[in-house]
Amino acid sequence: MSSASANGIGSAYVANSGANQLTIVDVEGMAAVDVIATKSQPAGIEVSSDGKVIYVTEPSANDLMLISRDDYSPIGNVQVGTAPVAVTVSRDGKLAFVANSGSNNVTVVDTAAKTVVKTLPAGNQPKATALLPDGRTLIVANSAGGTVTFDDVSAGTKIADVTVERGPSAILLSADGKTAYVANKDGNAVSVIDTASRSLTATIATGVGPVDLAASPNGQSLYTADAGSNDIGVIDIAGRRLTDTIPVGQGPSGIAWNKDKSLLLVSNTGDSTMTFVDPASKTARQTIKLSKAPVSLAVAYAEPEPGTTVTGQAGVVVGTGGNQTVVRALPKTGLGGPSAALPVLALGMAGLAAAAAVAWRMARALAARSR
Repeated sequence: MSSASANGIGSAYVANSGANQLTIVDVEGMAAVDVIATKSQPAGIEVSSDGKVIYVTEPSANDLMLISRDDYSPIGNVQVGTAPVAVTVSRDGKLAFVANSGSNNVTVVDTAAKTVVKTLPAGNQPKATALLPDGRTLIVANSAGGTVTFDDVSAGTKIADVTVERGPSAILLSADGKTAYVANKDGNAVSVIDTASRSLTATIATGVGPVDLAASPNGQSLYTADAGSNDIGVIDIAGRRLTDTIPVGQGPSGIAWNKDKSLLLVSNTGDSTMTFVDPASKTARQTIKLSKAPVSLAVAYAEPEPGTTVTGQAGVVVGTGGNQTVVRALPKTGLGGPSAALPVLALGMAGLAAAAAVAWRMARALAARSR
C-alpha cells in the first residue's frame, strides 16, 4: 500500500498576499503543485474540520472567500467587517469567526447560509482568534491594544480583557482548552493565560517577533515562528523558557504540522519560501519556493478515494485498496507536470469503470472552472 493510502492525502494551503493566490503544497512530496486564484490579497486561512471547505480572508475586499476542496472552485463570498485578517471555524463547521483589524470587531458567519449572523466586540486591531472547545467562548488577540478579549458567543458580549505583551498576533489553545498561549510580536514573548479564570499566569521570552505557534504532540514544547530572527523557537513549557532555535527562511509567518507531527511546515514571507523542519533533529529538511509573500497556511488531510490526487504522484486514483491504478493527469493550473493524460496503468475491467468515473469528474471540474 502506498504512503498516500496509509497516511491520507495531505495538502498545505498557503495564502500569498503578494500574488492574489493560494499555493497548494503536497505535504508528503514537499513540493508546490498548484495555485488557486483569489479575488484580492489573501491573509488568514483555515480549512473546515471535515476538510471540505477552505476559508480565506481578503482584507482589501472586506470579505471571506469560501473555496471547495473538491474542485477548488469558489463557492461563496461573504462581506464582513473592515480589513479581515484571520478566520477560525467552529468544530462543527457551522460558524466562522472573522477578525476585522480595521473595524475592531469579529464577524460571525453562518457557513451554510453564507450570511452574517452576529458581530462580536474586540479591542484595537484584532489579529487572531481562537474558539474554546465548548464553542461558547471566543478569544481575540488585539495587536495594537496589547490585550486579549474573551467574548460570549451566544450573548454577543465581551466577558473580559486580559493584558499581555505588545503586539499579540496569534493564539494557540492547549489540547484541553484550559490554557491559551499568545504570541506577542512586538513584545518578543509568549503570554500564558488560564482560560477558566481569564488570568495571565506566565510570560515566556522568545526570539524576535513571534507571529505564530505550534505545540509538540506530547504538549511539552511550543514552537514559535519568529519573524524578526528568522527562526523557529523551541520553548520548554514546564520550564517556561526558550531552549533552542532552528533557522528557517526570511520572515517566518505561519507554522503547522504534517499529519503524523514529524515535520513542521513554515511559511516565510520575506523570501517567499516554505521550510520543512524536522523538530527531532532541529534541522530544515527541505525548502521550496512559493508565490510572492506567503503570510499564513493551513494543512488538511483526506483519505484517498477514486478521483483524488495521490501524494507524490501527478495523477488520480482510479482503483481502491492495496493495488491502486493511477492515471497521470493534467494539473489544474499548470505549475508543472504533464501536458496531457498518459495511459492508464494495470487497467482491468474495474479500472476501466473507475477511469470513466474519473474522466467524468475531471470534465465536470473543468466545466465548472470555465464558467
